[in-house]
Amino acid sequence: MSRRGVILLTPFFLLLWSGCAPGPIIRGERPPEEVPTPETRPVAKEVKEERAREKAPTPETRPLIKGERAPEELPTPETIKRLYETALDEYNKGEGERASKLFQELIIKHPHSSLTDDALYYIGEIYLQRGEYSAAAVQFESLLQHFPSSSKYNEAQWSLANCYYKMERYEEALKTSRQLLPSVGDQPLWRGRLFTFMGECYATMHDPMAALSWYDRAQRELAPDKRKEVKERITTLLDQDLPPDKYKEIDIIYRGTFIATYAGYRLAQLHFREGRMGEAADVLRGTLKESSGEEFYPLLEDLWKKIQKVVKEEVVLGCILPLQGKARSFGIRALYGIQLAIGAFRPQEWPFKVRLIIWDSQGDPSRAKEGVKVLAKEGVIAIIGPLLSHTAIAAAEEAEVHEVPLMTLSPLRGIAQKGMYIFQNSLTHASQVRALVKYALEELSIFTYAILYPRNSYGLTFRRLFQQEVEINGGELVVAASYTDTQTDFGDIIKGMVKYEPSEDPKEEPKPIINFGAIFIPDDFKKINLLAPQLAYYDITDVQLVGTNGWNSPELIRNSREFVEGAIFVDGFFKDSPLPWVRYFVAEFEETFHFSPTLPEALGYDSTDVILKVISGRELWGRKALCKALLSLKEYLGVSGLKGFSSDSDGEGIRRPFLLTVSHGRIRQILSPE
Repeated sequence: MSRRGVILLTPFFLLLWSGCAPGPIIRGERPPEEVPTPETRPVAKEVKEERAREKAPTPETRPLIKGERAPEELPTPETIKRLYETALDEYNKGEGERASKLFQELIIKHPHSSLTDDALYYIGEIYLQRGEYSAAAVQFESLLQHFPSSSKYNEAQWSLANCYYKMERYEEALKTSRQLLPSVGDQPLWRGRLFTFMGECYATMHDPMAALSWYDRAQRELAPDKRKEVKERITTLLDQDLPPDKYKEIDIIYRGTFIATYAGYRLAQLHFREGRMGEAADVLRGTLKESSGEEFYPLLEDLWKKIQKVVKEEVVLGCILPLQGKARSFGIRALYGIQLAIGAFRPQEWPFKVRLIIWDSQGDPSRAKEGVKVLAKEGVIAIIGPLLSHTAIAAAEEAEVHEVPLMTLSPLRGIAQKGMYIFQNSLTHASQVRALVKYALEELSIFTYAILYPRNSYGLTFRRLFQQEVEINGGELVVAASYTDTQTDFGDIIKGMVKYEPSEDPKEEPKPIINFGAIFIPDDFKKINLLAPQLAYYDITDVQLVGTNGWNSPELIRNSREFVEGAIFVDGFFKDSPLPWVRYFVAEFEETFHFSPTLPEALGYDSTDVILKVISGRELWGRKALCKALLSLKEYLGVSGLKGFSSDSDGEGIRRPFLLTVSHGRIRQILSPE
């Protein structure tokens, strides 16, 4: 008996089902005879009379002999069904003890009934509801073992898993729930419930990474109205003080999801409690951008306010750009990127107030020089710009005198060597050539090259740099040809780059003998739209076309689509890049300014963002400290390809230019295997 007066069905009762224990007497079966005693043994005459009487009457009218048992009537299906329904009615009314007795009566009296497994299941459920988990487990285990075809099989397996969980037998709970998965594979509700349960098991076993994995799968299976409970379990799990590395790992694995953003919030909390305000702000800044629609967003805002109260310093930045004159459009575009980075058009995201002082160089070196003096006196921590090469040189020389860090956007090589305070974030000619040659040699295995370039300073510079890079890396420049800026017919130049093999048939044109694998053309898309069709016209085909960032324009595809298919070129920015940080920048820029960013905006954004990120990692900073921190930076993910700054090249930006190709009539990024 149980402590509540209810019989606990143990495996002993299974003997009833297997037929090993004596069952009820079936109608027509002869009951066992009693051994006669001297008092009851009949005399000979009586025996004869008895036998005569046995022959005469019908079975219905035959009287019972003393000591003989009356045959029991077999129960009808209706009788068993009524008993089951009575028990089930008591169960549904919440009368667990009464229902349990009736279900057990059904099992004991009718062990071979088709309702035995159902009765056994409800007895287990009654024990489970009472919290008698061991007793409940016995019932469910018996059902699963002896009734594999039961309609209650899945429910019993689920309840048994819950019993094991309540009994702290977590491995058995997981094993049982996994066994249930194959039979409910096409039922999202069941799968969501099981995945949530598995997550809870792993969470209780202090394995947060496994728990998150199952919770994440549960969210994807459950209907939207059922996901709230799982999200609450996730936040409860992440509210434990996990090691910082775990939160970082979670952010990487679940990037772009609710799990990652909440992990970022918790990591920022840990940094804040430990007094690492710069790290807390850096983490929280990114999390704020990604979680504006989440219910816990007010928690992030509250933490951000606390960080801002602790870090009260104001950061003053200066910029020198051509906002009037011929380069005005480029200067304004770069300024847009700078303003976006400091948060000028939305609530401040940095753990300090950022103030920007703008100086218009008007493209004049003397004004650029004067601007450095003014901004240095204003106490700026750094200056971004200038953009043009001649103004950048003048500003760099003055910045070194006043010991103020200057981040120029000019592509002119060597500006960063003007001093220890000068940094350069731009797409230089040399960085383009390095990226192109590296890819052509290592990935395409091209070792012979031709150069077709314009006879101007731009073309001559690229010709020299390309030849040097090819030869240093074991390649060979086979031929170099040039053209004037105004030239539109390139037939003679193209034919002069190859030799022609005469045809045996005088009616056929001579075929060119091409002894190079690629042609490098450092020019813009307008010139390429003239050159590419003419190369094809003179049978210079099956040759890899290689170019600079001037190729990157929709006009290239619009006018030379079939002639530039497969061409490879580079740029310092690609707005259609699949890289997540680039996509975020483009989306934020377009939402703010309502047009797409280009290279100047990307350079302005990165130059500002990298400075503020370095500063936000420190409670105290100065100009020298900023320079030192920038030179040690090597893992920055810039939207313009910036990775850091090289101390070997005196502050020149370390970057990975965007490798681009024309594929199926579209410009696409070639993603690095790194």
